[in-house]
Amino acid sequence: MVKENLNILFLAPHLSTGGMPAFLLKRLESLSNYPNVNLFVLEWCDYSHTFIVQKKKIIEIVGENYFNFGSLYNLKEGIHGKKENLIEFLYEKNINIIHIEEIPEGFDSFNPFDKKILEKLYNKKHPWRIVETCHNMYFKPDTEKIFEPDGYACVTPYHVDNTFKNRTAPKELITFPIDPSIEYKGTREKLLNEMGYKLKGEFHIINIGLWTPGKNQKYALEIAKFLYNKYGYTYIFHFIGNQAPNFKKYWEPLKENIPPNVNIWGERNDVDKFFKFSDLMLFTSDWECNPIVLKEAISNNKKIMAYNLDHYGDEYTPYIVPLNNNVESDSNNLIDTIFSQIKYNTKESKNDVKNFALKHINFYKSLLENETNR
Repeated sequence: MVKENLNILFLAPHLSTGGMPAFLLKRLESLSNYPNVNLFVLEWCDYSHTFIVQKKKIIEIVGENYFNFGSLYNLKEGIHGKKENLIEFLYEKNINIIHIEEIPEGFDSFNPFDKKILEKLYNKKHPWRIVETCHNMYFKPDTEKIFEPDGYACVTPYHVDNTFKNRTAPKELITFPIDPSIEYKGTREKLLNEMGYKLKGEFHIINIGLWTPGKNQKYALEIAKFLYNKYGYTYIFHFIGNQAPNFKKYWEPLKENIPPNVNIWGERNDVDKFFKFSDLMLFTSDWECNPIVLKEAISNNKKIMAYNLDHYGDEYTPYIVPLNNNVESDSNNLIDTIFSQIKYNTKESKNDVKNFALKHINFYKSLLENETNR
């Protein structure tokens, strides 16, 4: 029998900036106004005190219901002490649903989810149900999964139809929503004036993402350089995303040869402004699960150039102009795309965020009602 109130704990391996914390933030935003739902967040390990734009927003939503089990760097015990006390913590908070924002057997090697704790957590004698979400494309559940959850909340159709196809637990597809309400309410002209641009015919291209080999900023910089050599400051590129120390070997050499039409802004909490004044988003990532930034660009009604990766299926085909990995060809296509009509209009769309919340609630309740294999 489903209780009237739902106490939902989201357990994340970390809350440093990235796709997983951004997805969690959207879950919390969509569920926070839902009646009879109490939200908790447990950060397994506090990786960083610098790249925390999303973490700050998460804590603003859940307040005193944010907890962690300590820091990677100072090894202090967290609010509720050692990780071995997890079961006691869950009973204390009367948790109904534990939604783990990554496959626990796939947590980072320096931040493992101890198998002894997992064995206790997944014991069917406990009253809670466990939901898992995979945010990557490399985990192989058929060979690496040890403990089966009560359900999988999948972020991409590929996980439902391929990666987790052979798993016995129920699977629910809950993709990141299209949300036109995130669009910045000010004017493009005012923003560009504030940044010192005189609106003399330049075009602005944004690239958003952590500086990693998979995000492939190297290729975006090659396009920027090609266009600068041909058109000077007509096409201006803005790179938003942090340059984390653990990827320094990738991004540090790139900074030695930045073309003059490129601005590097680092991590920002006002990405909506960059979407507002941009003419196009150039997303050069070639290693993705189901990138949130594409949904954000669609929500902002922006033209998009990106690799249409095979595992996306047809999800983004109506929205993006595909990259072909040839600098000259892609540069020319970028110009053509800027001058073309946009293919879609999300203004008509969507109850996506409402449906996003309802999918969570309905899935959680179905698991609580299901006594099979309990």
